[in-house]
Amino acid sequence: MLLRTTRHCLALVLLFATLSGCSSFVQKPIDIDAQFWNDKNPVIGVALSPLPPPQLALIGNQGLLELAINKGINSKLSDQVSAWELHDLETLPDEVVASLKAKGLNAKRIPDLIDLTKFKETEKREGYLARNISELQSRYGVDRVLLISYTTTGAFRSYYSVVPTSVPTPQVGGIGMLVDPKDSRLVWYKPFAVVQPAQGEWDQPGYSNLSNAFYQAVDGSRQQVLSAFNK
Repeated sequence: MLLRTTRHCLALVLLFATLSGCSSFVQKPIDIDAQFWNDKNPVIGVALSPLPPPQLALIGNQGLLELAINKGINSKLSDQVSAWELHDLETLPDEVVASLKAKGLNAKRIPDLIDLTKFKETEKREGYLARNISELQSRYGVDRVLLISYTTTGAFRSYYSVVPTSVPTPQVGGIGMLVDPKDSRLVWYKPFAVVQPAQGEWDQPGYSNLSNAFYQAVDGSRQQVLSAFNK
């Protein structure tokens, strides 16, 4: 039990390291306040960022030669992970729009994928998105941008040299954020991460248990995002 808990904690650390990148600045979560629910006038555009393809991450203490060996050993598994599908995430913005409309808010789907890396960087400061997305206001006719940004999909397996120290474990993670495009102020900011071990043997033919666990992780991530708007 302790070993499993340790693995889960390690995976969550890796996911949030991915979310924050190499910068030492980490934005703290921001909850939605009552004013958001009471203000029915702003048009909220809900969008999805480009989805990262599922990948098998081999983590842990490995040299270059050891990593090459481990990649070779896991090549079949890696191919399977890369074949996992993310279709269930593509409709998540529509579900968020429906939840917001059900509460009387003015929401609509932004049809395009919003890639934040395409926008000019700004100063990193607490409570603000470090990108200038002001052009989205006029482009889509919105007063707020609610962006669901997935940053990690797939599975991880940890190694010490060439010795595996964990079984392959599916993981899904990202960030949900609500931004005022005029000044990039964050109205809501929520990192989310789901680590879902396979039930039963993971190395069955076709990796069916592992695949099922991945799709459970995908659904779990969807529920984490939706829970913020289903209160």
